[in-house]
Amino acid sequence: MFMRCSNCGGSLQEFRGLTDDEQRFVRERKPRHTRLGSYYRCAREGCLRYQRLGDQNDGGSFPEPEK
Repeated sequence: MFMRCSNCGGSLQEFRGLTDDEQRFVRERKPRHTRLGSYYRCAREGCLRYQRLGDQNDGGSFPEPEK
């Protein structure tokens, strides 16, 4: 599915479902709005954005991976 991504300058990007670890991370930060399958992650390489389907303003970014 394609949605506008704030981290990618508001351009349309492909989004994918969250992995189990990503789902746990989002549930800790968005406990009131987290329903199974309601959040998606931008699939563009290097982008850390996740957001709720239908609400581009309800989201955030995953932390930078440890090096």
